[in-house]
Amino acid sequence: MTPARRAATVPLALLAVFALLMGTALCVPARAEPGEELPDVPEHAYQATGPEVVGAGSQAQAPLLEPGIHRDSYALGAVEEEGAERSGTTKYYRVAVGNGQRVHAAATIAAPPHPDGLPAETGALGLTVSFLTAGGDACRATEDKDAGQRQDGDGPITTSAVSEVMGWDGCPGEELFLSIRRTGTTLADTPLPVEIQIAIEPAGVGGGAPSVTEEIEDEGATPVPPADDEPLAAGRSFATAPELEPGSYVLELVPGEASLVRIGVQEGQRLRWRVEETSQPEGAGELALRVFNPAREQVTVGGGSWLMTSDDRVAGGAMTAPVDLGNRSSELRSVASAWLPGTHTVSLQRLQRDADADPAGNEPVTVVLTLEVEGAASGGGAVLELGETTLERGPLAGLGIEASWGRLGMYAGAAALTVLSLLCALAGVLVLRLRR
Repeated sequence: MTPARRAATVPLALLAVFALLMGTALCVPARAEPGEELPDVPEHAYQATGPEVVGAGSQAQAPLLEPGIHRDSYALGAVEEEGAERSGTTKYYRVAVGNGQRVHAAATIAAPPHPDGLPAETGALGLTVSFLTAGGDACRATEDKDAGQRQDGDGPITTSAVSEVMGWDGCPGEELFLSIRRTGTTLADTPLPVEIQIAIEPAGVGGGAPSVTEEIEDEGATPVPPADDEPLAAGRSFATAPELEPGSYVLELVPGEASLVRIGVQEGQRLRWRVEETSQPEGAGELALRVFNPAREQVTVGGGSWLMTSDDRVAGGAMTAPVDLGNRSSELRSVASAWLPGTHTVSLQRLQRDADADPAGNEPVTVVLTLEVEGAASGGGAVLELGETTLERGPLAGLGIEASWGRLGMYAGAAALTVLSLLCALAGVLVLRLRR
């Protein structure tokens, strides 16, 4: 071999090794793991999703949270000791705010479904959400608002709260501290994931008078045929819920299943819904429907839970007022909930059945979910600074992988680099053979 050829072979071999190492490293995306081992969750149950964060045990050590979704793990729930309940894990986070701003925070926790159904004795599950100043004083405008089956810990439970306006007496400073505490005795010794969503309300957001003075009574959406008779692949969390157009969709649910979808409801519009059971086994149990605004605050739509029976196969309801910023000053709680325009999340959940129930009732239930948006959109668009609150469902969703297109691009780039590294390695081998 000539000196020139030998000199070219060495860099080529080194390049091959370097590319192989880089390709291998980049092909595995970095992902922070929670501090504790979390339980396995069935594919049909709620799947906590979001970038990892680790909250602190004190305000001084609290990490900064930007607007958007985050995911942490909480090691312990409440424990009953001598007739009293010992508090579960509490964590702190800090949020940067300015004068005149408010913070909207929501936290969602879910325990895996019981493999054999709900036992005779169940424990509660939930969260408390609070705001504190740097001095440790409370800075909360509302009490915790819970949504979900908190008493028996069945499925996702979401708690939301809103801070006072920053700059007022009692809420000084340029940051707030968010305190979240896990409550309830469900799986008290088992770490559970918690999704946290932060949204900032800019200073000067107006309101005015409520859009209605009386609640609008409504039995639900008008039935329309679904465009596709195949069951919809719904999301398993707020973050992965697909966004839908108004219309009808087929869903199939087993006990403990959580199906979430999103739909836009702007100022001047009202969401109406209808659920029709088309196939169900005897003793199928209950369904529950809830609607949440972009800040994960529950919106009253006449939902909640109901027992499925062959004699009463249809349930329905609607917002009691068109969405309007002025509604939050209403004395009617259902009207006050319909204040924030934007993408709303609809959660349809099949509750778990009792452990001693006939197993035949565990067969899937098929329903047609109809979503209707009534009225013309008005207003100026987004109100809150929400950050990233969703992960787009890409082509890997069917394989159980939920990823944004940015992540898919990262995977594709890493795969291409890996192929390149293998080609370089192969070229290096060929060159070494030529030396012989």
